[in-house]
Amino acid sequence: MAQRKRRKRQQPGRLFHILILIIMLLLIFEANILINMFKKENIKKNIQTNGAVTEKASSEKELSTNTNVPETDAQIKAASPVPQIPDSPCVVHRQDTSVDDSYFSDAVFIGDSRMEGFRNQSGISTGTFLTGVGMDAENIFETPFISTESGNITVYQALYNSDYKKVYIMLGTNNLGDYNYDDFKEKYRICLGEIRKILPKADFYVMEVAYVEESKVTTGDYVNNSNIDKLNEKILELCEQSDYNYIAINEVLSDGNRSLIKDASSDGVHIYDSYCKLWLDYLKSHYVNSTDDTTSDTASTETD
Repeated sequence: MAQRKRRKRQQPGRLFHILILIIMLLLIFEANILINMFKKENIKKNIQTNGAVTEKASSEKELSTNTNVPETDAQIKAASPVPQIPDSPCVVHRQDTSVDDSYFSDAVFIGDSRMEGFRNQSGISTGTFLTGVGMDAENIFETPFISTESGNITVYQALYNSDYKKVYIMLGTNNLGDYNYDDFKEKYRICLGEIRKILPKADFYVMEVAYVEESKVTTGDYVNNSNIDKLNEKILELCEQSDYNYIAINEVLSDGNRSLIKDASSDGVHIYDSYCKLWLDYLKSHYVNSTDDTTSDTASTETD
């Protein structure tokens, strides 16, 4: 009887173990299903991601193929933008025929050290130069820049009793640090107005400030092409308002990217002789035909 009772006690234990085994098998089966699901999902995501990357790479390759990137110096120069001149009626444009040096025999050139460099290195053989290192639109009234046998005098004193038919002037480089360019414009307006009082019949050629090569400039960070653009805007406004001829000299001295031609200067400001010659050639092909004499003769005849 004791053995029968012992067997009956063992049966629930076997059933429990079998149940545990079944549950474990089910868990393993479910786990495999979940693992496979995750694998499939990851594979799907990888396919989508790789497809997107492949599509992007293909697109970038196509863009690279269709973009013309200059590879040589000649190509880079050819791809550079052409210097733009302002769209204004006072801008002097190229004439079909260039003049020779004799055209400047009755001209006066006024300006700072950059104009002095033009006189010394362009090869110009005629014309009068009234220049001075450091000259600007304000000190031109008071500083005796001009040397004479009787001593130093101002530009205005040198102009008295003269009869120049053309006035070429470039000021502004030494005003770049002023920052108040409206104030510069007013000073320049007075400067030009006083010269016009002395030479009322002369043709006025107001040259824009030439660009600089910023990487070589050591005289101050204010001497930069952004400030030159701002200054030239004021000079152009002045020419439009007061009927002066505007000479867009950067058309020939610029690299096309609002900067002086690379290596056209030793210090980034003062220009080498070969580029001063380009400057002179530009002036020879950019001039206006004055009608002052004809107008005066006509008026005299009508009065008589």
